[in-house]
Amino acid sequence: MNLIESVKKLFVLQGPPAGVRLGRNDICWCGSGKKYKNCHLASDERKRAAQRASAVGGGGGGMF
Repeated sequence: MNLIESVKKLFVLQGPPAGVRLGRNDICWCGSGKKYKNCHLASDERKRAAQRASAVGGGGGGMF
């Protein structure tokens, strides 16, 4: 494995940089060269939704 592949693998495992807000048409943070909307947008949104649900109290529970 060469240096470039190692760096790409490191970024893919870590996710997007903290505090950086990517637009749908920006180049993806993983270094693939694809637009963000065609690469990691869906998976990043699922991760954010899961984090919000766990921070709120696990979700799924009602008042009763």
